[in-house]
Amino acid sequence: MSEVKGYRRPEHGVFRFLPDAWVPYAELMRLDRQAGFWAFYWHYLIGLGFAINIPPFSSDMDLTTLAFLAGYLWVWTTLFRGITCTWNDNLDQDFDRQVARCRVRPIPRGAVSTAQAHIFTAAQIAVGAAILYPLGGSVSTHAVLGAVLLFIYPLLKRCTNYPQVELGFGLSYAIFLVAAMVGKDPLAPLFDPSSSSSSSSDLSARLITVAESPLARSAGYLYFSGILWTVIFDTIYAHQDYLDDLKAGVKGLAVRLGRKGTKPACYVAGAVQIFCLVKAGQLAGFGEAYYAISCGVTALVLAWMIAVVDLENGDSCAWAFGSGSGYVGTAMTVGLMANFVLENHRVYSA
Repeated sequence: MSEVKGYRRPEHGVFRFLPDAWVPYAELMRLDRQAGFWAFYWHYLIGLGFAINIPPFSSDMDLTTLAFLAGYLWVWTTLFRGITCTWNDNLDQDFDRQVARCRVRPIPRGAVSTAQAHIFTAAQIAVGAAILYPLGGSVSTHAVLGAVLLFIYPLLKRCTNYPQVELGFGLSYAIFLVAAMVGKDPLAPLFDPSSSSSSSSDLSARLITVAESPLARSAGYLYFSGILWTVIFDTIYAHQDYLDDLKAGVKGLAVRLGRKGTKPACYVAGAVQIFCLVKAGQLAGFGEAYYAISCGVTALVLAWMIAVVDLENGDSCAWAFGSGSGYVGTAMTVGLMANFVLENHRVYSA
């Protein structure tokens, strides 16, 4: 591995203890790159904050239980990200060989074969199924749907300039999985007719039930806000490879918008994202803390991140994807958790 030009074995974190033969597989899971982990995990934390706040309010949820759920989701996110990244790298290996930042990944550099990567993907899926099995069928259903959305993502780079939108559909779908995890799935009538007030098992009737539900519509707005947020940070991230992608013929919003069009588009997407967050709060009946932090602070931090990022500087784009976007995720999560704490205090003080 060390003979591959430009490649250096990671020596931080878990890599300090891994045998050399395991290192390429850990790299396929992106265990050496934590920024991408948070791109996944923030959506789960936001989903958790949303789920405990929506009716029926989770007044019996203590901090120990919340920490346990967050830890459980941490483990799942690590594995789920590994599954999707391994799949992505296998499909994108020909493109990766043409992109400077990606050509030292395990498959392009020859450390893992195509067949080995597919077997590793299947093994991770088996472990993921075991992790989610105790949580019930509805959680597993949402996990499968989320995985399908993310498995489609690398295919779209070949035929459309909007793969970041598909990525958003996959990452933001986490909110439905987490809501199901705590027993408040807003899409339950679609999968379980008995959960609907309608006696009809007809799909159209169940769709109407979901569409008319304020909580399902609130979740829909939150879901769409997550899609837009993903589009923003992943489009900025893609500018690291802007010139290489042009040469390789890789499609994406960075290529479509160019360096001049990306920031204006991100500002528009950010404004719509904040609108969706406000609508989600209105439909769910959230309080002032949510609007002040999850909406207000998020808007300020998001606008700042877009303003200061330098699209012609790879390190700056990586910062926006990691730390910069992390500030946005923190604001959305903290606002939801503050709303929960204040509402919990109000319930017990009444």
